[in-house]
Amino acid sequence: MHRAHVISHTHWDREWYKTFQHFRVRLVHLIDKLMDMIEKDKDYKCFMLDGQTVVLEDYLQIKPKSHERLKRLIQEGKIIIGPWYIQPDEFVPDGESLLRNLLISDRIARDFGKQMKVGYLPDSFGQSGQMPQILKGFGINSAVMMRGVPLHELQASEFAWEAISGDDVVAVYLPLGYSNAMFLPKDFEKADIRMKKTVSELKKWATTDNILIMNGVDHEWPEPHITNYIKHLNETDSETEYVQDTLEDYIDSVVNAKPNLKKLAGELIIPERSRVHTSIVSSRIYQKQANRKAEALLEKYVEPICSISWLKNAKYPGELINQGWKYLIQNQAHDSIGGCCTDEAHREIDQRFTDVENIGQTLLKSYSRAIVRQTGIDRLAIVIFNSSMTKGKQLVNAVIYVDDERFILKDADGNVIPHQIDKVTEINAASLSIWSAGINLKETKKKVEFSFYVDFNSNVGYKTYFIEEEEGEAEIKQETEKGSSRFENDFFTVEINENGSINVTDKQTGRRYDKLHVFEDCGDAGDTYNFSPVKNDTVVTSETSKAEFEIVESGDIKTTIAIKLNMEVPKKLVDNDERRSDERVLLPITTYLTLYSKIKRIDFKTVVENNAFDHRLRVLFPSGVKSDHSFAEIQFGTLKRPNKMDDSKWETGKWAEKPLPIYSQQKFVDFNDGEYGIAVLNRGLTEYEIYDDTTIALTLLRGVGMMGKRELLIRPGRPSGIEVPTPDALCLGIHVFEYALVPHAGNWDEAGIPAAAAEFDAPALAVQNMIKLNNVGDEVKLFEVETLTKHIQSQLQGVKQGDEDIIKLSSRNLIISALKKAEDEEALIIRLYNAGSSTVKNETISINLENISEVVLTNFNEDLEGDKLSIDDEGSFILPVVKPYCALTLKVRFK
Repeated sequence: MHRAHVISHTHWDREWYKTFQHFRVRLVHLIDKLMDMIEKDKDYKCFMLDGQTVVLEDYLQIKPKSHERLKRLIQEGKIIIGPWYIQPDEFVPDGESLLRNLLISDRIARDFGKQMKVGYLPDSFGQSGQMPQILKGFGINSAVMMRGVPLHELQASEFAWEAISGDDVVAVYLPLGYSNAMFLPKDFEKADIRMKKTVSELKKWATTDNILIMNGVDHEWPEPHITNYIKHLNETDSETEYVQDTLEDYIDSVVNAKPNLKKLAGELIIPERSRVHTSIVSSRIYQKQANRKAEALLEKYVEPICSISWLKNAKYPGELINQGWKYLIQNQAHDSIGGCCTDEAHREIDQRFTDVENIGQTLLKSYSRAIVRQTGIDRLAIVIFNSSMTKGKQLVNAVIYVDDERFILKDADGNVIPHQIDKVTEINAASLSIWSAGINLKETKKKVEFSFYVDFNSNVGYKTYFIEEEEGEAEIKQETEKGSSRFENDFFTVEINENGSINVTDKQTGRRYDKLHVFEDCGDAGDTYNFSPVKNDTVVTSETSKAEFEIVESGDIKTTIAIKLNMEVPKKLVDNDERRSDERVLLPITTYLTLYSKIKRIDFKTVVENNAFDHRLRVLFPSGVKSDHSFAEIQFGTLKRPNKMDDSKWETGKWAEKPLPIYSQQKFVDFNDGEYGIAVLNRGLTEYEIYDDTTIALTLLRGVGMMGKRELLIRPGRPSGIEVPTPDALCLGIHVFEYALVPHAGNWDEAGIPAAAAEFDAPALAVQNMIKLNNVGDEVKLFEVETLTKHIQSQLQGVKQGDEDIIKLSSRNLIISALKKAEDEEALIIRLYNAGSSTVKNETISINLENISEVVLTNFNEDLEGDKLSIDDEGSFILPVVKPYCALTLKVRFK
């Protein structure tokens, strides 16, 4: 006999076709009704709140007096919560974000006494190739999903799902979706007709005698007649036993049956029965950029700086950091960061990104300044923090406030360090602090922006440089011959073509790359969910443009050239979106190309004024090599992907949408043939495609005017979402895009691309130690009047002058993704992962901290401990093995 596990639930999009507050009104009534119903109907076993805990916070902010009642029902197993804080998108958030989503949820659930241990992912638009590893790090050994699974290949609803790290979980696919028993009629005979069909279909795919009945749907309330209907089913269906149940009990039943499960490995993005909406990664690209900026702020700047402060005796601002994470993760819900909500909802998302920025920057400035002030340096200096947490040479873009713009820069040993003045601005020093008005400050300072190179010996630490002012004006160099379109350094020769594209010769390999950086603009007949080609498209490239260029700066550190062009593109779609209009508009584009004298990388900062509707703008990088696959960074690793996807079955098999090889990425995509290749790094540009097995197409902008549309060429049938205008999603106006090119020999791994991407993503942080105020005495320092900085500084002990190396790794393939205080004890958490494709063995890690008592391996949840690592008197220990794409969490305890 089969056993049908009936899961009563709701699917709760916190915002989507309505705003958060609209849906919260409904949520409050839902939970009130649910608690009343459960307490009244003793046969009602349980109800699942969509695998989330943010709904508890949202509800209790309105009804705090219901806390104990809600907690009791959760502890009794009547209301099922977690393991997620919010139902995530799995491709735009980085590994730390997905991990913190679960970590925050776990700590909320502990307050309520119980949470579900199933990786419930009903509506994420495809599944990340690292999700099994992330789940297992929290003791979650199973996953349930609706989208992305290739049922034609699997021929089953249960399977073993393996991450690229090698971790695997038992996975359950929902072939009929997460609402296969929604809106059951109160007329049981009518309900039986639907249920019979559903059960019959599910039995075909089940590998055991257990099937999963999902009694719920988006934003809907529990059905009070479900318990009576289950009794009716058990009385009338002799072939199936029905039980209202939990996902955990269902998974246990499947596992105990010991089925022979087929294995699927890596990401799951096949749109066979459910749409996967791959193009959400380029909808509202400005929010993808804001997301990456916020992730970097918390992970690479705020937490490490606050951790260093905590190690020096300051209090760790965990609650404030946690609030920043909550705002960020709320924005990473699958519809929210997907860009496929209403404009009104996305404006609220913008505000949450601003909230993260405000919390993060306030903490960063206060704690970094406190550290720098506490060094006790009594002369003008800047301290450089290693934000990327990688070793080696990096560029520093610094800002100082001084009386004279000419100065000599020296390191801690007194060596003169070459630097380049980029910009000088005269400002009123009163603008540097609100409290300056209290001392009637009337004094001008020179704001000097300059650059130089720093060579970090450690992954975590800081270096100090001293500033000796000289009188006179600084020279901003422009040394390149006027009119020349050829630029060189030790690594590259760059030629600027008449159309603004560039030819690059790699001096180390002798390889020449022609016609790089051509812009391509095509029509987009899709919506916020999907790019869809225009039936009779007009594709415009910048190959026929006439470009102008000028040298912005040229010196010993770097050279920047501004390349300006106008692309004339069709203004909009016409004739039922089947072609682009004859009316044209200009897309003014200015690219600032920067070459560095000591870093093998070409940076691009492209400013686009978008004046066109319903189109997609890309920039093209022909690699000069041929391959049938690319490599792109995903969470904690790198994934190999085919340039083309098999679309032979989508029409005959009536798939939900046509599979397109439009892919997501984290911080880089690499294309190589094993001997040579190129990597394109990015800051928040999350979509790419490979053209003709040779060219990387990086999406800069995709502007569309509707949330959802029906009958797309690549997605027939109903609209996704609803048919509502989204003028903000057209992305009109000025946009700034940052990306970089790294030509290389060998493959991405041998070229150290993950570390290069980390350095591009999180530049070193420069902090000035003081600003002397001449008119009120040299003893007055402007930063000292900031109460928060002074408060933190008063707690600090043992801050060293000069340079300090705190944590040092040996392998460049090991990337630190987190440096933070432990959640529940006075310990330091270091999370690192092997970004390379080969196992790292016997890795030496050095921690230059006093009073270390032990270093242990722990899980992502920080509550289960593994091997204790033997640490010597110098603070060094060895990691025996770190497998490719595996993330490890170290807990450092102190005496």
